[in-house]
Amino acid sequence: MKIGIVGAGRVGAACALSLVTRGSAREIVIVDRTRARAKAVAADLRYGAPLCPEVALRDGDYAELAGADLVMLTAGVNERSGGATTAATPKGASSFSKRTPASTATWFRR
Repeated sequence: MKIGIVGAGRVGAACALSLVTRGSAREIVIVDRTRARAKAVAADLRYGAPLCPEVALRDGDYAELAGADLVMLTAGVNERSGGATTAATPKGASSFSKRTPASTATWFRR
């Protein structure tokens, strides 16, 4: 199973760690608006991967999510102190849609 993770922050890294340690995927692609961050998260996870079930773990861009069985959208806007999670949701969705290339709409048309 190929899984893509969009967002290499704390939530995305935690999801990737869980997928690696449980052996839930054969291939994991991590995408972030800052490619260096996605690369760093993938590298960190690869250090511990030999102790886990076999997985191909790499950073990538939106085009590399093609053919993924699951794409986890973990990117969003950081909460500010005093703000509720639900208050950040519309802003996070708007932020994500601005960063996501229009060509990625084909992910959901299979």
